Amino acid sequence: MTAISETLNDSELANRAMEELSKCLTYPKIGAAVSRSGVLLSTGFRGEVSGKHAERVAIEKLNSEQLRGATIHTTLEPCAEIYEGQREKSCCELIADSGISTVCIGALDPSGRIYSKGMNFLRDNRLTVELFSPSIRQKIESSTFKYDDFSGAIGNGKRRVRSVKNGKKFTVQFAEGDERKTSFRLSPLSMPLDHIDLVAANDSVRLAPGINDFSKIPDPMLYQDPSHFARLPEGEIAIIAEPQSTMVLLVKVLEITPTDIYIQWEVRNIRRS
Repeated sequence: MTAISETLNDSELANRAMEELSKCLTYPKIGAAVSRSGVLLSTGFRGEVSGKHAERVAIEKLNSEQLRGATIHTTLEPCAEIYEGQREKSCCELIADSGISTVCIGALDPSGRIYSKGMNFLRDNRLTVELFSPSIRQKIESSTFKYDDFSGAIGNGKRRVRSVKNGKKFTVQFAEGDERKTSFRLSPLSMPLDHIDLVAANDSVRLAPGINDFSKIPDPMLYQDPSHFARLPEGEIAIIAEPQSTMVLLVKVLEITPTDIYIQWEVRNIRRS
């Protein structure tokens, strides 16, 4: 537990939470710091105590008197209830019940199950919500998740991306040290949520009808009639090959929910001649 003798301003408290984030050994990296009237009371990071979020670690180091009227700086939006009847309180509920009066948030959680819900919950429960400075927020968004989970990735992978009404942009870099990139946007349609639109550069999107396994596409350029978008149900694969690029991206929709779109992708090299 951190000593109670250190008085810090708001920027310094945000930086202390960032220091805690840097101690995490696994992703997502999250740090928290609890203070009252600028006096640092405790800190915590995800992984410091197995299975506990950073906010919970920092809060459980203190008693109710220390927490009354305190402020918590947390690098990522505290989790809200993910499913009804979960065994343990969400971090938002824990904070609201603890006596803490102010929550300073570094960045919103990109998960569609949490995005802005945690912040709104805290406000609805009459806590004061403040934000880290934009410059620190940028550091958080590039440090919290492996390969900047907020909007992109490197190499092959899977990801749940937030389903928003105006679409979600995503960028995949070919590999570490290989700066080739392909970007696309996922746009959910009206209910029922059984299809999404994948939108990319003009004449770059092709469909592989009836194929649900990347290994069954030996030559992505075999498929014809490129367009700027594809309407995809779960299980279908789109091929993104921007004109003149030697990078091809295969994107498969694994699941569509009201809050998230779960996708898988694979990068390929192609020869243009």
